[in-house]
Amino acid sequence: MKNKTVLLASAIFVMAPALTFAQATTGTGGFSGSVPTTFTITNASNGSLAGGASYWDFSSNMTIGKNGVLATGSDLVFRMRSNADYQLQAQVGSLSGIADGTGATAGSTAKDLTLGDIGFGVTAEIDASGASVVGSRTDTINTGFDVSSGWATASNGRISFSKTLHDIYGSPVQILSGPRISASGDNSSSDNFLLVKVGVAALPQYFTPATSFSGVVTLTISAKP
Repeated sequence: MKNKTVLLASAIFVMAPALTFAQATTGTGGFSGSVPTTFTITNASNGSLAGGASYWDFSSNMTIGKNGVLATGSDLVFRMRSNADYQLQAQVGSLSGIADGTGATAGSTAKDLTLGDIGFGVTAEIDASGASVVGSRTDTINTGFDVSSGWATASNGRISFSKTLHDIYGSPVQILSGPRISASGDNSSSDNFLLVKVGVAALPQYFTPATSFSGVVTLTISAKP
């Protein structure tokens, strides 16, 4: 029997050096967005300002008297916020039982109550005392609409208001303007708004009797032109 010679070949393995990977210690995540220009009107409880003519109910005090006693309703009180210069506009509409007109004057023609017989204006100083209201303010009430020192007085049983609902009929009219209002906060904040009061007044006179009359004043805050 022949001997079989088995040659075992030596296998030589060459180990390559291990690859080294860098380990990051920081990362990034971007963000972007925009801050919208924002103007807001709310009621004194930060809710929707709604109610229209019901704020100024003359039903119980249009009885004719003497000495120039005015009929007024409760002031409409609201809060305004903005992050840019603003204007406040007013417009009367949705009329029922009353028409537009310039107001009663002396004469022999029978007079109906018209929009010109009902005074309209800002009835109190603008309250800008909130801690988050932008300072160095110049809020301007347009000429004639400032009745914060009181309504006009009657003479000979008649009255001439500086501005009436006639002046805001047909199209929006600017009644107030100013710089940015709110420095921070949102619509629930208790210190970042202007508090504004507007009202109406009428002198009971011998107008043509009317069962009822009504209308709605719409207030709109927007960017100052």
